[in-house]
Amino acid sequence: MKLTTAALAALLLVAPAAAQGVSTDASLAPAGTYAVDKSHARLSWSISHFGVSTYTGWFTSFDATISFDPTAPEKSSLKATVDPKSVHTLDPKFDEEIASEKFFDAAKFPEITFVSTKVEKTSDTTGKITGDLTFHGVTKPVTMDVTFHGGMQSPMKNTYVLGFNGTATFKRSEFGVTEYIDFGLGDDITVTIEGEFDHKGS
Repeated sequence: MKLTTAALAALLLVAPAAAQGVSTDASLAPAGTYAVDKSHARLSWSISHFGVSTYTGWFTSFDATISFDPTAPEKSSLKATVDPKSVHTLDPKFDEEIASEKFFDAAKFPEITFVSTKVEKTSDTTGKITGDLTFHGVTKPVTMDVTFHGGMQSPMKNTYVLGFNGTATFKRSEFGVTEYIDFGLGDDITVTIEGEFDHKGS
């Protein structure tokens, strides 16, 4: 996308004002449902490769919604869904292998879900979200460490926006995914979601 000189100048003028409008005071945010802005979000995963490097991949198709209570964030909730066939590693052949019955078995288990069961506030900008992760046909509790980056009335999207990132680590063997564990591919998977969530209404 090419920007004209006038458009670039306008962005440079708006950006400082927008940044000044960001607040980590959660009570200023409107209550209600927030949906992930998939054009400003990323869902990635990483795993140890022979203990000498960290292998990272992504999912290109996912969705997430937050029911947000600004007066009591611990009463908020999160639901996320992922299409395991959308796995992406910059290697198309390996993507197919990961989606196959060797790992995700996406044809048999076409959706990964996370539904929160508990939200714990650990500071004004951090918390823990525990929920039920359903992956590879198995459901188990997983806890995610979450950082709240702030909220603002977006000058671009004409809605209130919240920014978060969350990280969780779990053992893939507990979900029945064991391929290559005895051949250098780690058991622990770390999943990270980063993104903006747009207010959709009460």
